[in-house]
Amino acid sequence: MKSAYEIAMERADKVYAGESGKENSLEIRDQLKETMASFFKAEIDAEDIWHKLKDERPAVLREAQLMLIESIGLRNSTEQIKRRQQAVVAIESLKEDSRSSFFEQSFTQAQSLQQQYQSQKEQLDQQVKQHLENAQNQNQLGASRGQGQAAGQGQMNAQLKQQLAQQISEFQQSYTERFNQLIEDMKTELNA
Repeated sequence: MKSAYEIAMERADKVYAGESGKENSLEIRDQLKETMASFFKAEIDAEDIWHKLKDERPAVLREAQLMLIESIGLRNSTEQIKRRQQAVVAIESLKEDSRSSFFEQSFTQAQSLQQQYQSQKEQLDQQVKQHLENAQNQNQLGASRGQGQAAGQGQMNAQLKQQLAQQISEFQQSYTERFNQLIEDMKTELNA
C-alpha cells in the first residue's frame, strides 16, 4: 500500500512531466533561469543567448523561446519587444526546421500593436483630462449661479466619469485581447 506522500509525488510527476512523457518544463525553466535573467537585465543580447544555447536540446530551445514570448506585453517598450524578437529568432535559427520569418512577422505585429496602443492611450488620456477640466469649470460656473444647477451638474459629472471609465475599460480590453491572441499564435507555432 502506497503512502499519501508517494501518491502525491506520482501525481506531481504526471502533472509536471506530462502524461505523454514530455520533458519537465519547470526543470528546463529552472535550468534557463540564469541565462534568461541576464537577458532580461540587458546584461547579454540575442547573440549571447545563441552561443549559450547552441548545443541544447530542442525542448530547451522551445522553452527559452516560450519564456521570451510570454515576457512581452503592451506595456513593454518597442526596444524591449525588438530585443525579444532578436533573441527568439536567434534561437529559432538553431533549429533544423526554422520558422524565423513567422516569428519576425509576429513580433513586428506586436511592435505595431504596442505602438498603436501607446498612441491611442495618450489620446484617450488627453480626452479624459480635457473632459474632467471642462466638468470642473462647469461645476465652478454652476456653483456661482445657484445650488439647483450645481446638483444637476454633479449628476452629469458622475455619468461622464462612468462613460469615460467604460471607454477606457473597453479600449484596454480590446488591445489586451488582440495582443494575447498574437502571443497565443506564437506559442502554438512553437508547439507545432
